[in-house]
Amino acid sequence: MFREIFRLELRQQLRSPLFWLILVALAAMAFGAACSDSITIGGGIGNIHRNAPYVVITMLAAFSIIGMFLIPIFVAGAALRDFTSNTAELMFATPVSRAGYLGGRFAAGWLVSVLVLVGVAVGLWLGSLMPWLDPARLGPTPWAAYGWGLAVVVLPNLFFVSAFLFLLAVLTRSMLGTYVGVIAFVVLIVIAGLLLGRGNIGHQTLAALMNPFGGGIDLATRYWTASDRNTRVPELAGLILGNRTLWLAISVVLLGVTLALFKPNREGLRWFRRRRAVAPTADSTALASQIVLPLVTLRSGFAARFTQYRRLAWFDTKSVLGGVAFLVMLLIGLGNLTGNLALIGDIYGTPVYPVTHLMAQAMDQSYKWLLVIILIFYAGELVWRERGARLSEVVDAFPTPDWIPLLAKVTALAAVIVVFLGVGSLYCMGFQLLHGFTHLQPLLYLQYLGLSLLGFLLLGILCLVFQVWANNKFAGWALIIGWLVLMFGLSQLHFTDNLYHFGDAPATPYSDMNGFGSFWIGNLWFRAYWYCCAIALLVIAGLYWVRGNVSGWRARGRIARQRFRWPARVLLMASVAGFAAIGVFLFHNTHGLYRYTTHDQKQKLAAQYEKDYRKYMGMAQPRITDVNVDVAIYPKRRAVDVTGHYTLVNKHAKPIDTLLVQLLPESEVVTRDYKVELDFPAHTVQLADKRQGFYLYKLATPLAPGASMPFTFHEHVAYRGFADAPAGVRLVHNGTFLTNDLFPHFCYDVNEELTDDNARRKYGLGPVHLLPRRSDMAARANGFFCDADWVHFQATLSTSLDQIALAPGYLQREWVQNGRRYFHYVQDSPIRDFFSIQSARYKVARATWHDVNLEVYYDRRNPWNVQRILKAMQLALDYYTKNFGPYQFRQLRILEFPSIQGAFAQSFANTVPFSEDFVLMDLRKPSDIDYITYVTAHETAHQWWGHQAVGANVRGHTMLDESLAQYSALMVMKHLYGPTKMRKFLKYALDRYLSGRAGGTTIPEESLAKVMPQQLYIHYAKGALTFYALADYIGENKVNAALRTWLDTVKFQQPPYTTTKELIADLRAQAGPQYQNLITDFFDTITLFDDRMVKATAKKLPDGKYQVTMHVHAAKYYADGKGKETRAKTIGIPIEIGVFAKAKDGEEQDEQPLYLEKYPVKDDDSVITVTVDGKPYEAGIDPFNELIDRVSSDNRARVSLE
Repeated sequence: MFREIFRLELRQQLRSPLFWLILVALAAMAFGAACSDSITIGGGIGNIHRNAPYVVITMLAAFSIIGMFLIPIFVAGAALRDFTSNTAELMFATPVSRAGYLGGRFAAGWLVSVLVLVGVAVGLWLGSLMPWLDPARLGPTPWAAYGWGLAVVVLPNLFFVSAFLFLLAVLTRSMLGTYVGVIAFVVLIVIAGLLLGRGNIGHQTLAALMNPFGGGIDLATRYWTASDRNTRVPELAGLILGNRTLWLAISVVLLGVTLALFKPNREGLRWFRRRRAVAPTADSTALASQIVLPLVTLRSGFAARFTQYRRLAWFDTKSVLGGVAFLVMLLIGLGNLTGNLALIGDIYGTPVYPVTHLMAQAMDQSYKWLLVIILIFYAGELVWRERGARLSEVVDAFPTPDWIPLLAKVTALAAVIVVFLGVGSLYCMGFQLLHGFTHLQPLLYLQYLGLSLLGFLLLGILCLVFQVWANNKFAGWALIIGWLVLMFGLSQLHFTDNLYHFGDAPATPYSDMNGFGSFWIGNLWFRAYWYCCAIALLVIAGLYWVRGNVSGWRARGRIARQRFRWPARVLLMASVAGFAAIGVFLFHNTHGLYRYTTHDQKQKLAAQYEKDYRKYMGMAQPRITDVNVDVAIYPKRRAVDVTGHYTLVNKHAKPIDTLLVQLLPESEVVTRDYKVELDFPAHTVQLADKRQGFYLYKLATPLAPGASMPFTFHEHVAYRGFADAPAGVRLVHNGTFLTNDLFPHFCYDVNEELTDDNARRKYGLGPVHLLPRRSDMAARANGFFCDADWVHFQATLSTSLDQIALAPGYLQREWVQNGRRYFHYVQDSPIRDFFSIQSARYKVARATWHDVNLEVYYDRRNPWNVQRILKAMQLALDYYTKNFGPYQFRQLRILEFPSIQGAFAQSFANTVPFSEDFVLMDLRKPSDIDYITYVTAHETAHQWWGHQAVGANVRGHTMLDESLAQYSALMVMKHLYGPTKMRKFLKYALDRYLSGRAGGTTIPEESLAKVMPQQLYIHYAKGALTFYALADYIGENKVNAALRTWLDTVKFQQPPYTTTKELIADLRAQAGPQYQNLITDFFDTITLFDDRMVKATAKKLPDGKYQVTMHVHAAKYYADGKGKETRAKTIGIPIEIGVFAKAKDGEEQDEQPLYLEKYPVKDDDSVITVTVDGKPYEAGIDPFNELIDRVSSDNRARVSLE
């Protein structure tokens, strides 16, 4: 019977228009994703081909996840077919076995799902053949990847999902119950993804096994370079094989459970349902004599209609909220929220204090997709509930207007949203209290709840409207999913204007310092706009609301015209008028007061800028030597007025007759309330490109060599109204943070150029321009800034009375005038032309280090870690002055700024702005990385590396500031916490570097000595590891001596500026001949090690000591810029071998070394035997992850006692 059931079900599925609709829709989506340069699903960016094997496999995995929302239509539909068609009793009366019946239904549903994904694969292949694709972005068709992806990814994925949903459908006899399973399944994937993707290395293996969609693939390929991703297919081994085997086995078990629990009746299992009590039969004569019919008056006024609405809304709401399915969904949602809360805001595995706005962000992350799914499901269930129970004819006969049941269902969906958000808020408050955080903010939770409710309810209304229009539950679900996919596709194609994205509105960024600011205004106006649209859609849906057995668009249209009387006409006209009127107002704000520039327009402008003006790069221009700015900040109005005075000096040997002035281009200043006036000696305008901010002026009297000229500018910037996206986050009510990027400059701005070769080819440009080579003497005339060397600086700042305004320099005077607060700062020694201006309602904590004043300016709501920051400043100054030389200022200040401006810190002269995200670090657990001390030490180090030593703007210059700041901070951390506690940080740094090599940009990887500014993963992560390892090999004192020698030579130097060659020469001089090859490997080549502790055993000796035998693997590789590796002939350096005792607290960082020595390890496999005094617990090769290893997690292994 299996064959007959299978053929019957397969024939029904293939004849269904819904199957072909879904197949064509998903195949078309795959085709579009493969043939559009704008859609980057799958990682086809940078140097990775659009059709690379890695991309194909990732695409197939992604579409199998998308298909999961449609699989219930096939698999669960097969399981429920006989129950929904009322043929169950007939089928069960036939002599068919349970295995044949269930197996045939399941196999057909699964096969149909597979056919849909095969269609996706065909769409991907066809899309990659389209002639408009850039040939440089394509490789040969990876047939092996298609086969591998279908066999290893798609088939097991669909098999598990189908088995799981088939079980739920068989047990619950309910499509809703099946979709609850879908939600639970998605939550499982998300939690696994959080564990894998949020940087917590310790959870990655567990996360890879937990992910039913092949999480082992992500883990196995996370360090693949562009070359790997373009050519390799993952091996079916290790975690990939384990993951696939595990979930296939679970799938088989689920099918076995289905077979065992299936009952051939309509009820199914009754675990969660009570048996209905049979009411006693009463005597009919007695009943007849007791019945007294009441007098009834049929009312039709507003009060009656409102009563009908209220009762029906309560009935619908109670039926949803009181169901077991809703409770299960709520618990699933809380489970997903728990996963987000566990990782919210963590940095390097260190948590943050659970402040309310982070809790709200975790809720948003947890519910933004979960509530979408739930609303889609319940919209279908609510619209089709009466018809599914075959009560629609009865209900439709009630004397209720058509709008009442529709509005009641909207109310029920609103109740679902409110309960989810309300329970989530209470859960978050409990989470805060459980973690010892008592500063609860119920009002802030309510604000977040209100903003979220407005957005989710719009989607709920749209789901109801689609269900009404489709007049078929599954078609309605398909329509809303298709609409969501369409919106996603539009966003990928950079069509992002909120004016045509239904329900979208500008974000409302929140920070403890600034609150919501004025960003909520635009959000609410857009909500009003879309609610007018939603009301119009509801009116139309009400006209087409089906009552009785009416079907077909013609019949429904005829009834709709009959219903379209004055109440509906008035409401529709009013909502359309409101939609139009508010739309005009929104357009005035987002396109009138602000500039709306699409992604493609920005790219085109950048390309045109380079084509038109790169020829002026290197043009002789005067240098800024003096800066005097008067900055008036108006926090309430979000406006700033600047009057600036420069002194420009011609440092060239020839006169300068043309002045190049670069202002901010329009694409960067989205507000139209931006004005600049310039005042300088007599000139004529030679070129004025306001859109690009590029101007050329012919000086009436050329500026002679050595001569100077004044240059004055007046600048006004204000953010009125609102933009399509939050604009002006640097100029806010509390926490303004401006830099001199806002002011005029006098050179071509290379930062405006496109840096992706794929985009450059699109606009007819050649490969990206790399920085000049270190031997280019003309390039060495510039430091990082092209129009200044060292400047004399002073600033007069004014702000509101309740705020403090700060800039680099020493405070000379503070006063109040005309209701405003003024500050005058003067820097008494030259600094770089790189400064910030900040204003906020600050509290101030103070300390001293010798004769240096230390200050922390922080928001009163964020008092955490202030003393730790002050202590870190003292520790850093101690170490740096002892090892590198004197600190050049008499003060050092750290200033908090709102997190909406970014999670970073930045070091200006004696002034360090610090994101409020950093001050929230929760360091109550001793094993967590002290990121506060690290960031403070890193930014303090820049007072030496960047504000004393300045590298030439050539390749490698970021090694001279960022890598050295990394090393300096690590040394402070090492001396504070000890070397054994550094492994956790080093392992994260190694993971960051290896992940960064994946080819996300088209700039080839460079060695550390030639690193490009865009390659953060090199100068931050690899730089930290390299200098730390170098100090371990040649000695910390020798590295510091080389740095001090180099710094004494180059600090405060005038052009030509220093390069990495000079520093590396000093390092070589200190290292001695035995480490010359090591320095070459570390700085001049891309070198990777493959060090593994394969196995470690130990046996106790008669004298109580232990003999430890370690089987290790060691190899060294050299890589080119695209990641292609060549094995080195020898390792060439000794590698540290360690044996460790078990820590009392179980923390790896507290394990004490029993043996720790550099060892001349042989190339390839070898055995090392050592004797230790104590009981060994772990053994490792390069146990602290100091070397650049190809895999960060296999350097240590537990020791097995024989």
